[in-house]
Amino acid sequence: MPSLVSPRSTRRPSPLWPMLGWWLMWSLLSGNALADEVTVTDLAGREVTIPHGAERVILGEGRLLYTLAALRPEAPFAPLVGWRDELKRFDGDVWARYQERFPEAASLATFGKAANGEFSLEQALALEPDAIVFDLAAWPALRDGPTLPVLEAAGIPVVFVDFLTEPDRHMAPSVRLLGRLFAAEARAEALLALRRESLEAVADRLPARRPRVLIETAAGLHPDCCRSVGDDNLGRVVRLAGGDNIAAARIPGVFGRLHPEWVLAEDPEVIVMTGGDWQAMSEAAVPMGYEASPGAARAAMRGLTEMRLGWRELSAVREGRVHGLWHQFYNTPYQFVAVQRLAKWLHPEAMADLDPEALWRRLHDDFLPLSAEGAFWASLDEETR
Repeated sequence: MPSLVSPRSTRRPSPLWPMLGWWLMWSLLSGNALADEVTVTDLAGREVTIPHGAERVILGEGRLLYTLAALRPEAPFAPLVGWRDELKRFDGDVWARYQERFPEAASLATFGKAANGEFSLEQALALEPDAIVFDLAAWPALRDGPTLPVLEAAGIPVVFVDFLTEPDRHMAPSVRLLGRLFAAEARAEALLALRRESLEAVADRLPARRPRVLIETAAGLHPDCCRSVGDDNLGRVVRLAGGDNIAAARIPGVFGRLHPEWVLAEDPEVIVMTGGDWQAMSEAAVPMGYEASPGAARAAMRGLTEMRLGWRELSAVREGRVHGLWHQFYNTPYQFVAVQRLAKWLHPEAMADLDPEALWRRLHDDFLPLSAEGAFWASLDEETR
């Protein structure tokens, strides 16, 4: 990439310079917009002034649509001019539903992963966005590379939110920040109130004993066992649900791999396999989502437990405590539903009066533009509820 630092160079100027100059002029002349701006502290700890009710936004993380849809269910794509493409690639059933309901979504510009250096700076500048939202996981790469300084110099607000690395701690501030950006503060607070109410319902009923839980992420998508989570993300879901995540001390980051023999030695009491719309990538993956059925999910889980050496002897398998959970709970503000579902599996007597199915339907009825049909959890033992 040509240097953006030495304007006296005899080399041909970067094509970014005219666009950058335009943005600097726009920033100086748009003082009348200040009344519509708000200043926030993002999840990277940066104080950023952003437009309130922004109309041209780029989502550097496509799964932020899950939050945006709850904040603006009538037209979630209306304020977007571009987004990262992983929803199309990895959440096909979700993308199909939203594209059918909002066909204009297909015309949005798409971007690569910022953390891998695949975010196109030139394309972003050409779209003239009011703001760009990235996941906190992209912060180190953007901070240390040329992208963030150029965007800031161009007067484009950049904010970081976090639904991935520390979602339990960062969920509320991230939802509130997006609520302010999209002028949807009331809906943001309503969503957070439902989350708070749902988590308190679990906490108030938790017994002292914590069953030992193995979370296997994207079960069957990879041939070997087992990819799992550390102490946060879905690991925190286990803790909030009253379980003991056996991988918490084994995996220092968000995700990692457990050795199959170690899993056998640990002998978890409960196993939760996450799944999604991934059968095109692996027939062994556990189907979960808007187009899935509990029966198909059970069949996939049964296939995995039967093919793996030693798994038939695991306590969780022998006692029928193997369950499937929609993988996308890991990176959405809907995690509180997963907490209730897991809590009911772990503590069926203490949580007997909880109804995660009704909570999931309520979330869709009150906040989302989609209906809740499909399979977002299932149990290997069909009688387990």
